[in-house]
Amino acid sequence: MMASVDLAEYGYYALRILQAALGLGFVIFVHELGHFAVAKMCGVKCEKFFIGFDIGGYKISRQWGETEYGIGILPLGGYVKMLGQDDNPANYAEQVRESMASGETVDAKEIVGPDGQKYMVDRRSYMAKSVPQRMAIISAGVIMNVIFAFIFAIVAYGLGVPYMPANVSQTAPGSPAWRAGIMPGDEIIQIGDITDPSYNELQGAVTLADLDAGVPMRVRRGDEEFDLTLTPEAGATGGLVRIGVVSPRSLQLADENPAVPGSAAANASPPLEGGDEIIAVNGQSVADYAAYSAIALAQADQPLTLTVRRSAKAAQGDPDAEPIGGEEVEVTVPPQPTLRFGLVMEMGQIVAVQKDSPAEQQGIKAGDFIDHMADATDANEASEARQQLDTADPLQLPEILRQMAADGRSVRITLRREEGRDLAEPIVVPLRPVTWVEETWAPDQPVPAAALGIAYRVLNKIDKVVPNSPAEKAGLREGDVVVSAKLVATDDADPQIAEIVATLPEFEFNDDTDQSWAGLIASAQNFRPGVQVELTYQRGEEKQTATMAPVDRDDSYQADRGLGFKAVTRTRIAHSFGEQVQRGWDETVRSLGLVYRFLQKIGEGQVPLKALGGPVTIAKVAGYSAFDGMGKLLIFLTMLSANLAVINFLPIPILDGGHMVFLLYEGIRGRPASEKFVVALHAIGFALIISLMLFVFALDLGLISRKL
Repeated sequence: MMASVDLAEYGYYALRILQAALGLGFVIFVHELGHFAVAKMCGVKCEKFFIGFDIGGYKISRQWGETEYGIGILPLGGYVKMLGQDDNPANYAEQVRESMASGETVDAKEIVGPDGQKYMVDRRSYMAKSVPQRMAIISAGVIMNVIFAFIFAIVAYGLGVPYMPANVSQTAPGSPAWRAGIMPGDEIIQIGDITDPSYNELQGAVTLADLDAGVPMRVRRGDEEFDLTLTPEAGATGGLVRIGVVSPRSLQLADENPAVPGSAAANASPPLEGGDEIIAVNGQSVADYAAYSAIALAQADQPLTLTVRRSAKAAQGDPDAEPIGGEEVEVTVPPQPTLRFGLVMEMGQIVAVQKDSPAEQQGIKAGDFIDHMADATDANEASEARQQLDTADPLQLPEILRQMAADGRSVRITLRREEGRDLAEPIVVPLRPVTWVEETWAPDQPVPAAALGIAYRVLNKIDKVVPNSPAEKAGLREGDVVVSAKLVATDDADPQIAEIVATLPEFEFNDDTDQSWAGLIASAQNFRPGVQVELTYQRGEEKQTATMAPVDRDDSYQADRGLGFKAVTRTRIAHSFGEQVQRGWDETVRSLGLVYRFLQKIGEGQVPLKALGGPVTIAKVAGYSAFDGMGKLLIFLTMLSANLAVINFLPIPILDGGHMVFLLYEGIRGRPASEKFVVALHAIGFALIISLMLFVFALDLGLISRKL
């Protein structure tokens, strides 16, 4: 029985890979078919029609009439070989000789060469055709790609196209979305003129945005809708611009790795399984990820009893319908203590203030420093921990404030401004209740304190060393400055964890990288057990190193217990052929426009060259799309066809667009451009294309890092 299951699974994967390969091959086929068909209509003799290049004569081919049809060994495109046509202008003389015919035969036609000399060539040669005819032949490939992009999209929306909606599961601390007050559970329902956008459409609109005008959008929060405009920003080290919205998470666990190895979720009883869907937490029904995370946050220090639906089947005919059948299973997930090294670092300046937050309402600004913080409630009523806000670990401050907010408390804050004057008068800030998870997860992110609505830096200078902690045992002291750190796996680490940790870059704490101590600590939480940190620190004039393994805190817990969630998916499907055509047209126009805007933003420097992908990336994305269904694969082929059409028609010598420019010049001047001039431009174009191909291959193969 197991063998038959394995064979069925292998067959499924093989079928999807075959679909992707055939789809990619078909995009190339229709491009070359355009050249071939129009050439035939114009009476040109076509000697070869190949998908792939027959390098060294390696090919599968068959002669049919006057044309050899085949598949070449190098799958990087295709070509149509016409009589008297050569993409290399240096072979012009050879083209003429190949096309030569006796002037006494009716099959001969007189043409004018670049030097003004007249030649008699075969009427069925490419050179014998008029400029408009040759323009039609050259442009036919691009036109076919646009036509089939449209056809692919029409069919896709008839089958149904899965997509991620632009729902918000989280925002990056300090990001434009965070500062604007976007919260988990919000849904972006319009971006510019795109209604009901997908998350990918949101990403595209942000990446290619006009940074002066920003990205206008409409947001739904419960029954309320509001408009705002966000200006995307690049990170401290550059890369793609972003607004800081994390893709939507469903309540269904990932098929593979539903729990992070070593996490609390991995120790659930009974074990969680891929595909489990959370329907209740501690007996309370949850409808979405935001509802789940609110309970997980409030009860981070307690076990969670998850009611999951297991082994349910998808409804036939309606991919968005509730699953059918299955069983309900109760799973207990223990709390996940925060890992610590025993270092309390100095608190840095506030780097962002959230719109309409308590901090903004009280006049707190980015750039302020918090000198003192205390519970504003009667000290006799405040707990000892709440009276000690000044000495709290900056990484623990958000949770302390959240608990105070749950009790309806306020804080008294004394600020210092970089402008050179202290704000001697403390301000009292009422705290707002927090029902959503905000956390640092990236190396360059600040620490968010949602109850106040601020995000602040935690510096790399040691303020205190916790007694009997790993840091104290490693010899670190107050005043030491950590300059770099690297997470390393221990010998007894889980192999999967060890493999991931080995790929993590070193943290460097300086103004150029803008990496944060909070980012290092956040990274360490993902790899338990079996991770330790190697620190390089400055003590006076001397640099020293220390290695330590973290231990669990007994007073701090992670809301994220290591569950791996699938993304939310919906399906766009047309309910009539007219709607299919309209959606197909909109998709094709949008895809063509995106390519032009992408190239424009590369030219402006807004999109880095490392964002490009080569044949390997294209093949991978095609494969992933095939696994999401035929509709998703066809939409990818729409985008790929649009890319091929636009790029091929750029006015670069050796591309179709370059040939069109030379033909336009010939039509105006009455004879081809000078052979030396054309050869020089082709050499430049060839060097450009080859350099670009080598660059994207190096990116695809990992020889050049894609890190942005």
